[in-house]
Amino acid sequence: MKTYIRNFIVLLALGLSQVQCSDDFLEVANPNEIDATNFFQNLNQLELSLNSVYSAHADFELYGADLLPFGLYGMAKIGDQEFINSQPRNEFYQNEVTTNNALVRNYWRSFYRGIGRANDFLTQSETFLEAEDVLPEERSRVAVMQGEALFYRALNYFHLVRLWGVGRPVDDGGQALAVPLVLEIAPSREDTNLSRAAVSDVYAQIIQDLQAAEVALPDEWSGENVARADAFAAKALLGQVYTYNENYTQAAQKFEEVVEGPFSLVAFEEYQGLFNGENEFSSESLFELNYSVDMEETTWVGGTGHNTALILAPSGTGWSNNYPHDVNVRRFGEDPRLRISMYEPGVDSVPAREGLILLPRYVPDEGALGWSFKKYVPNKTSIFQTNRNFGANINIIRLADVYLMYAEVLNAQGSDAEAAEFMNKVRRRAYGGDPQTPNPAVDYVGIIGTQLRDSIREERFRELFAEGHRWYDLQRWRIAETELAKYPTTRSGPVIFDPKDYYLPIPQGEVDQNTNMIQSTGY
Repeated sequence: MKTYIRNFIVLLALGLSQVQCSDDFLEVANPNEIDATNFFQNLNQLELSLNSVYSAHADFELYGADLLPFGLYGMAKIGDQEFINSQPRNEFYQNEVTTNNALVRNYWRSFYRGIGRANDFLTQSETFLEAEDVLPEERSRVAVMQGEALFYRALNYFHLVRLWGVGRPVDDGGQALAVPLVLEIAPSREDTNLSRAAVSDVYAQIIQDLQAAEVALPDEWSGENVARADAFAAKALLGQVYTYNENYTQAAQKFEEVVEGPFSLVAFEEYQGLFNGENEFSSESLFELNYSVDMEETTWVGGTGHNTALILAPSGTGWSNNYPHDVNVRRFGEDPRLRISMYEPGVDSVPAREGLILLPRYVPDEGALGWSFKKYVPNKTSIFQTNRNFGANINIIRLADVYLMYAEVLNAQGSDAEAAEFMNKVRRRAYGGDPQTPNPAVDYVGIIGTQLRDSIREERFRELFAEGHRWYDLQRWRIAETELAKYPTTRSGPVIFDPKDYYLPIPQGEVDQNTNMIQSTGY
């Protein structure tokens, strides 16, 4: 699949490089120039187009490097920064993001890039199906491919509405401003000047896309197609979307379909491998971004690895820009997942250029703990020996996440005993036990209502630490102000929370260029 993506880019480059001159009065079309009229002619070309939809989410500006360590970690204080000379990053870490923030601009355009590619594929695939000579098996494959594109369009909009939606779907009927809904290829520049849709309208579109994807997609893939979205990924994401809307009946139905499916939590001995490339597409995986080490190309020019590891690398083993906030180290206490999530300085050895080294403190600040991230960084080889990119897949949805969100839904419905059981399954694995076997030393027993709710929330912090979920949890629970008060400062300055920090500003360039764009309240 990754080879196809690279070939697609090369094909486009070749087409553009072979443009020949023609006299205007002859109106001669250039047969070598690639455009929609001569590219989408067969199933293989549609496959290449679909691969570009997949690759957009894994690009450098999103999960390929920038989204986790700077945006999502920064807003939730998952990390702190060793490198504090970047104003856009500092703004995220201090919750003082401005309209000209370069990261905000890049996230916005990258999510819309993925949506644009999905829209392009959906349009061109319908045109392809209009031909009379399309074989039945080709029609069947295209229907599945359309489900994949719809899944990705929904996933991109799910990010956008949570990051830029001024309110939640449960606030004021979801009428707060969100983001423009772009569902087709704009025929002209003027047609791109869309107004911001309401939060409820964006969520309605996400649900519509995921419902269609769930029907179109197979229950599983295998072989070289294993990284593709399947029906269970759509069910799980749909359950999450329903949870954000507090549609708990529909959410419970989707989560139940997933937990009764062919999935199980991996054993504790295999747990670490979920994050360092040793246990990919496991029994716990519902959807993950597929990366591999690329010794020919770096991430900046389309390589198949990611640079997240280079940014999060333990001290002295990479760029080493970001490390876990000291508050989080203490927050784990004696929970075993501390050692799954972080390296301890002076105790753990890590791979560097010169071989294994005893990990130093990340920063020399007096009193700093200076632990290092362990998830999504190499544990066997130096990042500098792999062309500065890492091939470990990044989890987007895994079963532990579903268990905990299902527990949250059950608690909201008053089914506390069942909710506690799904939370305890995750805890038992974390402590090295069988998820299905009660463990009095580990299980939370006899807690109900708000106490159980808060325990589930804290379990999500420990289980999903550094996987990109924490800010979205704080945002939907509307507890960011209380939680961020536990992190009064970062190395770049104090954390200053304001209600507008629940959403990002519209990039100033979008406001300047789109006459129908309204800036978010407070910016």
